[in-house]
Amino acid sequence: MTAIGAEGDRLAAEAASRGIDSARVHETILGVLMDTYLMQISSNPDQPTFLPCTGYFQKLGSPNPDTVYRGATIDPQGTYLISGNRGSARDVTLMPFSLLMRGGEPFDLSAISEGSGGHFELLVSAERPLAHSGNWWQLQPDTASIWLREVSANWGQEAPAEVAIVRLDAKPYRNISVDEMNTKLAKLAIRVGRIVEYGMKHVDTLQEQGFVNSFRETDYSKSGSMPLQSYHESIFDLAADECLLVEARLPADCNYFSWSLTDRMLVTLDWMNAQTSINSAQATIDSDGVLRVVVAASDPGVPNWMNTLGLQQGVIQ
Repeated sequence: MTAIGAEGDRLAAEAASRGIDSARVHETILGVLMDTYLMQISSNPDQPTFLPCTGYFQKLGSPNPDTVYRGATIDPQGTYLISGNRGSARDVTLMPFSLLMRGGEPFDLSAISEGSGGHFELLVSAERPLAHSGNWWQLQPDTASIWLREVSANWGQEAPAEVAIVRLDAKPYRNISVDEMNTKLAKLAIRVGRIVEYGMKHVDTLQEQGFVNSFRETDYSKSGSMPLQSYHESIFDLAADECLLVEARLPADCNYFSWSLTDRMLVTLDWMNAQTSINSAQATIDSDGVLRVVVAASDPGVPNWMNTLGLQQGVIQ
């Protein structure tokens, strides 16, 4: 706890040099602490479950507002059964991650879901059991967690996935030892600090490279992006009475897009209570085939307004 306090002081000082209020930093630290506790401290590869991660309350990873993320810690040498119902979300995938959060090839549950409810069963292991003839997915040697990702463009109208995971070769349950817990806790403050700092430094890089009110394509292929998705980012830097008009002519084969705003620490803005994001099901495309998005602090009275919540600087993704 002392180490977390020291990280809070250090990060608040770093944020102040960037014009970020310390209260926003402390809120972000608490959200990251919650995520790190769930995924690093309380999770158990012998008794896994899909836990909420990188979401609205966790304040890390600039989560896409259209996506629900859940993660389960696993042992790459273990054998697991993942089962349930896919639901009706646009995209439901399993994504393997290494301990350093390098993503692998995702598994699309649409490929194996059956029936009106989308029921499925998937065996996951390093080697396929000789007697198993059903669905199987190979675990890579460096896999430390599996994430479940559901993308819904029509919020509230698509049925969520219901997914369970169980280890089939689990050892008898045991309480974690004091030494093991101390080892985990010793890394907690460092992990929280690095995650919060990453967001600030990511925005620093955009600024240093000159992508202010100007977009760059960002490669997230090694950190968990979905194949066939393209990521574009820009810092918005606006005076109180200014707006940013962004125009895009979409490729003919683009069947989904999402825009969202983050703050200076790469924390996605409050999409539950304000229109800080917009997607392919929500946006209006003009009669000339161009998507026009307006980023501003107040409503300009046109479609596709994204609310900066009064922030003069942040990131568009």
